[in-house]
Amino acid sequence: MTYENQHCRRCVILHCRKQNNSSTKSNSNDGIRLAACIATAIAAFMLTACSDGNGIKSFRSSDEAISEYHGFLTNLRKDDKVSVQSLAKVISEWRVLNDSVASCLARDTAGFSHSYPFVAYREIKDSIRIELCRMAMSRQRSYHDLLYLRERTSPYAHDGELHQAMKEAQPFFASLDSLPIYNKGGKQAVLKRYQQFLQKSAKQGIHDKEALRAFIREEHRHFKAFLQYLPDLADSNIADITRYTEQCCVQILRAADRKVIGSAASPVEELSHKDAMIYLAMRTNLRLLRNAQAAIGDLKSGKVKSEETLHAYLLMMVQPFMSMDDLSVSVLSEKDKSDYYKLADALSKEMDGLAKRLHLDKKRMADMPMLMMKIYITRL
Repeated sequence: MTYENQHCRRCVILHCRKQNNSSTKSNSNDGIRLAACIATAIAAFMLTACSDGNGIKSFRSSDEAISEYHGFLTNLRKDDKVSVQSLAKVISEWRVLNDSVASCLARDTAGFSHSYPFVAYREIKDSIRIELCRMAMSRQRSYHDLLYLRERTSPYAHDGELHQAMKEAQPFFASLDSLPIYNKGGKQAVLKRYQQFLQKSAKQGIHDKEALRAFIREEHRHFKAFLQYLPDLADSNIADITRYTEQCCVQILRAADRKVIGSAASPVEELSHKDAMIYLAMRTNLRLLRNAQAAIGDLKSGKVKSEETLHAYLLMMVQPFMSMDDLSVSVLSEKDKSDYYKLADALSKEMDGLAKRLHLDKKRMADMPMLMMKIYITRL
């Protein structure tokens, strides 16, 4: 199992396990661990028909803002068994309205958090979240629905600058899968070379944009070799790979904090925070996707035998959706987005097969997309 998903197996198993199946084993830590070192501090805006041109509605007073906010809540309570398309539309509208109301209150009051408008605002906001969760749970949802909702409600959905930067980086990432695989010496040699590369990279540092590309390129070669032995390595101890990879990510973010001085003879391309976050997000998207695709391929070919490895593979397949954040979903290329939807559509059948082999509750397995959708909404 790759470092992106080795820490969150238990939360999946506990949700899916039957109450009378207490013998199923799990040795991983609790919780969902988001992909390492991905920050989401890029400023974003959303354009809507009801905005004043900058994504914010204008209110004459706090009373008017609170009144419209309450009216929005009232209308939500009328909806039942909504489609995922309608839910995405409502969430996007709410995000704009919520920002508008909060902006109005900050401008129109003395700023006492215990005063009427702020208390009313928080109460209505909590109630809206409850209603949105109810709407999300009003129908059976799929991983396809979950991906659609995240894609359509990301605050970066209309960020032209972000999308342009993603398009500029995409040819580089599209070239990675064509790199040759070096797996001479078997799985232990593959792991050793992987670890040595990361250790060396962490020690030397990653100082500029070209060094970042070189690191991701070579890392992907080692990762591809790793995937060749995935059934045998799914439960291997890869703590060193995890630690050194995180150190490399820290190096990347540090490089974005400082200016690298080149010369006329040896110019360098500085690494901005935007570049660092976009490249890390796109890198993680690709790794999680290829990991899940390899897991499905191994299951179909019958390579996975042990119960413990099957548990690991269950996590590998759902991890792309568990780790998804607003930035990562917004930097998916059209090709990668299509592959993610294909993965989402394939999960239902694969999960049914795993539920049978692992004696897990099939209904709870099917409800996992709804659970993830609910978690996402409660964090908005």
